[in-house]
Amino acid sequence: MTTPMFADQTRVARLFLIALAGYFAAQIALRCVLGGTFEADEAEMVILNRQWHLASGSQTPLYDWWQTLWFQAFGANTFGLVAPKNIALFGTYALMFAALRRVAPLHLAMVGTLSLILLPNLSWWAQRTGSHTIALVMMTSATVWIFFGLLKSPTTRSFVIFGLVMGLGGLAKVNYWMVPPALIAAGFATPEFRGVIRDRRLGLSILIALAVIALPYGWMVMNPGPTFSDTWEFYKDAGALPWLSGLVKILGETLAAMAPVLVALVIGFACGLRPSSSTPSERLLIRAALIGAGVVCAVVIASNASFIRSRWLLPLYMLATPALVMILYRQITARGLRIYLAAIAAGAMLLLAGIADVRLRGAGSDSLKIDVLATQLEAELGTVPPIVAPHYFTGNLALHRPDWTYLPPYPTWLLETRSGPVLVLEAKSRKQIARRLAEHGVAGADKVEILSEGIVTLPYRFDPGETRAVRYALVRLPGAGN
Repeated sequence: MTTPMFADQTRVARLFLIALAGYFAAQIALRCVLGGTFEADEAEMVILNRQWHLASGSQTPLYDWWQTLWFQAFGANTFGLVAPKNIALFGTYALMFAALRRVAPLHLAMVGTLSLILLPNLSWWAQRTGSHTIALVMMTSATVWIFFGLLKSPTTRSFVIFGLVMGLGGLAKVNYWMVPPALIAAGFATPEFRGVIRDRRLGLSILIALAVIALPYGWMVMNPGPTFSDTWEFYKDAGALPWLSGLVKILGETLAAMAPVLVALVIGFACGLRPSSSTPSERLLIRAALIGAGVVCAVVIASNASFIRSRWLLPLYMLATPALVMILYRQITARGLRIYLAAIAAGAMLLLAGIADVRLRGAGSDSLKIDVLATQLEAELGTVPPIVAPHYFTGNLALHRPDWTYLPPYPTWLLETRSGPVLVLEAKSRKQIARRLAEHGVAGADKVEILSEGIVTLPYRFDPGETRAVRYALVRLPGAGN
């Protein structure tokens, strides 16, 4: 193992974590000061998570529970949204740091942990608009942490914790299940760890994980409409051979998502660093990423899927990236480490500046004045009936008019027996109106009576010359009395 670079390991590790915490605290403060409209996935949190539920929609519920806790404690506002997000992101880095410290010297653990900032889906997209994926990345780091602990000290307690972490990971997002099997298979393929993987107590871990997910998964299976409402996305943009389009998509998305990592490796190589012999733990992480990628490709072929987003594969990138960077940067000098840390710090400052920039200028979704929409609807309609609309609008309207009724962003039967008016937003044709209503149980939705229609013109916070027209239609459901 590489010689330790710091005399006072504990102090340096503490300062490293304090610096990480400071960065995410700055992100919280920045968003709270800047305010503005929530992005689409953030707005969805407002609709789904002002009240407790076992599960809802197409997503597993771990992040929903975490978000509901904060909304209950602090209200549905900017702080209640961005604080839990950034605490979970801090946990992602802190847990990966704890995991790597188990298998590498402190300075390499720092290098590997900070390499995660080179993944745009984690450092930019998750910060700007992410929700459930944030729980996914935190549980991915937690899984690596407990798995390395298990390999180092295979006690019954470690197997129990591994089971609990797997269960919580399964409640974070369904694509989490790429991670544990890949790590276990990679551990079996690594001679140094094969004996631990053969331990029968691994079965105990699996049983505990199944127990943790049983109730939420049971609810999801019993409610297939909302649970599988987003599966259409796997099959969009299909060509003559959908599975081939899916494989090409995986390759293209992976190259784009890993491009900053590849640039960092090239820079290190140009500065004279050369790959050193890898450790068993590094080989395990790279093998796990490759095994997971192979499984994903097999699933794409078997299901004839044609569309994949890079953020769905983020756990695999998180396994490979620290290992690849640590292998190349193993012989880094103290001066080289200072340069690396300075470069990462500069990147973090650019991320903060980028968040500020997108919220302070331009005509974007984060600066549309939804409060104007709420005021205008009240002025034109008086009493506003239940609203069916994309969750970007319903979630942001709920910030300004929490007492209005909003239909959730997944299929329900909530309008099946309802009489009276319903307001439909952002439906550009009668066909779209009918489709929106049918998703919530309205029979004969194509025959609904349209009572009135209109357009509300919304301004942007920092670009008064730009506006956005939002259509609305007030309809009477088929069962309503005349």
